[in-house]
Amino acid sequence: MREPSSTRAAAWSLAILGLFMGACGNAPQAHPEEAPPEASSTVAALAPVVPLFDASTPLEPALVVDTPTALITRLADRSRDRHARESQFQSYEHYLPLYFEYRTYSIEVIDRVAKGGNDITVNITSLWPLDTPDFRAFYQGQAVLSQYWFNVDMAQVDPLRYTATINYNAKENRRLQVGDRMEIEISPFMLPPVVGRANYYGTAFLYIVGQGGMVPWEGRGANLDSFPLAETAWLGGRTTLGYNYSNEPAHLFKQMATNLAPVNAQPFVEGRRLHHTDFADGSHSEAGNPSFTAQQNKLGPSYIARSCVACHINNGRALPPDPATSLYTVRFYVNAAPWADVHYRLNGGSQQSFRMARDSSGTNTQVLTNVPAGSVVQYHFTIGNSSGGLSTTSPVSITVNGADSTGASPHGHVVVAPPLRHTVRVGVVGTTVTAHPALGWVLQPQSTQGTPEGSVSISGWTVTNGTYGDGTGYQLRRPVYAFTGPVPTHHSARITPPLVGLGLLEAIDENTLASLADPNDANGDGISGRVQTVVDPQTGQTRAGRFGWKAGKARLRHQVANALNVDMGVTTSVFPMPDCGSQQTCAGASTELADADLEKMVRYIALLGVPARRNLGDAQALQGESLFGGMGCARCHVSTLTTSPYHPYAELRSQVIRPYTDLLLHDLGAGLADNLPEEGASGAEWRTPPLWGIGLTAGVSGGEAYLHDGRARSLSEAILWHGGEAESSKEAFRTASAAQRAALLRFLQSL
Repeated sequence: MREPSSTRAAAWSLAILGLFMGACGNAPQAHPEEAPPEASSTVAALAPVVPLFDASTPLEPALVVDTPTALITRLADRSRDRHARESQFQSYEHYLPLYFEYRTYSIEVIDRVAKGGNDITVNITSLWPLDTPDFRAFYQGQAVLSQYWFNVDMAQVDPLRYTATINYNAKENRRLQVGDRMEIEISPFMLPPVVGRANYYGTAFLYIVGQGGMVPWEGRGANLDSFPLAETAWLGGRTTLGYNYSNEPAHLFKQMATNLAPVNAQPFVEGRRLHHTDFADGSHSEAGNPSFTAQQNKLGPSYIARSCVACHINNGRALPPDPATSLYTVRFYVNAAPWADVHYRLNGGSQQSFRMARDSSGTNTQVLTNVPAGSVVQYHFTIGNSSGGLSTTSPVSITVNGADSTGASPHGHVVVAPPLRHTVRVGVVGTTVTAHPALGWVLQPQSTQGTPEGSVSISGWTVTNGTYGDGTGYQLRRPVYAFTGPVPTHHSARITPPLVGLGLLEAIDENTLASLADPNDANGDGISGRVQTVVDPQTGQTRAGRFGWKAGKARLRHQVANALNVDMGVTTSVFPMPDCGSQQTCAGASTELADADLEKMVRYIALLGVPARRNLGDAQALQGESLFGGMGCARCHVSTLTTSPYHPYAELRSQVIRPYTDLLLHDLGAGLADNLPEEGASGAEWRTPPLWGIGLTAGVSGGEAYLHDGRARSLSEAILWHGGEAESSKEAFRTASAAQRAALLRFLQSL
């Protein structure tokens, strides 16, 4: 990576340096204690829980500043390929090659109209000299969907700063006034010499004159003119993204928060680069980006995936392997023979013959990888014997459509299903939960050296039939897992959850969580949510858990560091020890990923924008919203919360958000229970997952899978699996009319 000069970097790192030097899985680990901060008096109800943030927490600069002469808004942007409304190109939301090199910039809007003045000045600061960037304001969209009423070259102040002033609303043919809808777009054209593409476009932001801050917008009319979304659609507060009109559903969970601070633009894209980096060879998951050589050779030795994005595809929820489209491994074997040859044909093709590899026990094996589901494999063996003779077996034909084997036969085949990209927690349950001696806390099915510690796959599904109140049938399925290597008695499979909104969840005050808790069901409503408490791995203090399927981590930094540790085998200062059981030989403590890089990854994930709620005027969705409350769903999936004023990131402070979660542990009954407690959570207790973005699952993930292990193929199935504290809500849904069920689902799909 070609780093910016110290001068340029300073413009973007002012509030980072000195502030903080800093999912798939969760594994408790010890770390030396640091000096604890003072506890906030606001969390007395949760004592001895220590809050993450309080009045003593250093804060990054505010994004909107009210002065006597102007209302000043500051934010950041990145370079884009095309314009916001050009659905024919599908090239607005994606990231172009080298997006992390000099291709972010800060924006300052000085609104004097808000204070009785006549004009608005827009300033930008770049990391690379620009060719007098284009500044456009007041969307027109008549001839083409990228047309604006006001379009000028910005004046250069110095090599990295540019400015433009506007005093007229050409759309309305009058002077500017408070309440005007001023959409802006900036095109940062880079001056040569530059590596990679030089000409770019920018984000379409909507600014309401006199209000301060950018607002998420929707397009109305044939030209998709921008209007502010109703605040009920702002699921992520000011981080909320406007509606997408470029037809790029897979990219909707990858965007910068609408209110991203200037100080966080470059850390965001550099954190994204790390998120997409293979920690073995340093390659980037997207073509056209150079290898990140500084991150090479950090993978493993035991691991689940080589990069964050390998599990968090498109930053969405993971899907279980589909038996119909998976790639399988076929292992041929011949036991107790001095030598053996295998002869096979794949889908009627030409015969392939191989001398099989023989181990010290006399077992001969040959492995055929990447066999598509539905393939027909025909094979037979030529087997040598100790007297120098040989024999030929009868031909066998198999159709690969799932895990399969010839059992105890002295020769034959084993079909191995693709390994899960889930995190499978393991342990030994006694008076306490301890690491599995041969696996550690998490099963890691891949290794950079030697034989992996084991593997797990879905060998099949246990299906249960049920009936709605109106007589309509349904089916629920539960995964059946097959292990190779050590078979853990206690385990829990977890799919990767969506990443949007996690910074906002971290910013929820502990006192808010305490106010939602009712562990003894004092109000008699059947809901007894409680706060998970965990030990801070850096300070040793007791914190309120909020991340992971059982709220096993308190801070986003801990969650990211833990995923690096157990999913990729990359150590950090937070978790310097590799995941290791007592019977395993593992390396000692190390810090492979620097604190500064960990901090960038945290900022990237914390500041992803939350997509807005859709279908605000849809009568069916509104009926479903009412049913959501009437059926008791909102007793756990709490719609509206307000974040703390003390979070260090300005983007996340004092935001009214609509995550549809209480972040508490709830007993959801035996049907969803696993047999592995985590921290203070029993096998039947799960943290209420947020619902924001759930209606975009199919477009982002390429399919649907819900609940902790992805067993639910639809939102209906997810609801029908609820039990325990949610039994009455589940029954209300099951016994509702088909029209009511459809309305509830329509509401969920609008989130």
